[in-house]
Amino acid sequence: MPSLKDHLKKADYNEQFFHDTKDSYPDWALTGMFYSALHLVDAYLAKKNLSVPDHKTRTNYIHKISDLRSFYDDYRILYDYSVNARYKMHTFSEENINDTYKKIYLPFKKALIKIAN
Repeated sequence: MPSLKDHLKKADYNEQFFHDTKDSYPDWALTGMFYSALHLVDAYLAKKNLSVPDHKTRTNYIHKISDLRSFYDDYRILYDYSVNARYKMHTFSEENINDTYKKIYLPFKKALIKIAN
């Protein structure tokens, strides 16, 4: 099972991917942002020695664990944007992507890192 440190490293990697692709490939950039958030959640779960075999299990943990419950709506927004961009071919404006990063992802990241450490 990957460690808290492994997940934080992967979250940083995916956040960098977001920055590297947001101008040219916004659909994949949103996916990178979501996967960064996913690994932030997994870092917390690794700290608690909880196994995460799939998206459904992770989402259930977020919904049920009191420390994570307040993150559920933002996590779902990031997940839904990723799915909508990749599979439903929704387009997102540069402003929308930047707002999502600043108003949803960054506060999510800051708070998750605080409770994971």
